[in-house]
Amino acid sequence: MNTFFSLIHKFLEEPAEPDRSAPRVDMRPQRSAPPSASRRSSSRIVVNRIPRPYWDERGWRKEGGNYQGHFQTRFGNWQGYVTVSPSGRVEVYIHNPPAVLERHPHWPCFQPRDNGWFFVHPGKRVADVSAGILSLEKTIAESYERTIG
Repeated sequence: MNTFFSLIHKFLEEPAEPDRSAPRVDMRPQRSAPPSASRRSSSRIVVNRIPRPYWDERGWRKEGGNYQGHFQTRFGNWQGYVTVSPSGRVEVYIHNPPAVLERHPHWPCFQPRDNGWFFVHPGKRVADVSAGILSLEKTIAESYERTIG
């Protein structure tokens, strides 16, 4: 026990190490690295970004398996909703799509529903809600870009 107290006393009486500048903090999103890479000594501290789904970043609201929000492009925004069935099937809908879409090769995929809503039939299985939103926003932007040249 005396040895323990003498170590503490010695520690408290030793002069503190000179002040070192704070380490740099790297805020860039990081990819997973092998465990050996994280053991390297470095003066930088890596802060991993918490992944956030695209639908959430764009302000869509989730209620159960339904998502409501707006498809947003530099050309405007359009009301939409996305449903996810219990089996995982993602269905995308847009309200009153812009007329410019009628000249896009994917226009036949837009199937009218009631009250100005259109179901967007996918060419292949939609992976998730974010992919469905991104895909439709890309199609809308392409339509406008083709029009303006």
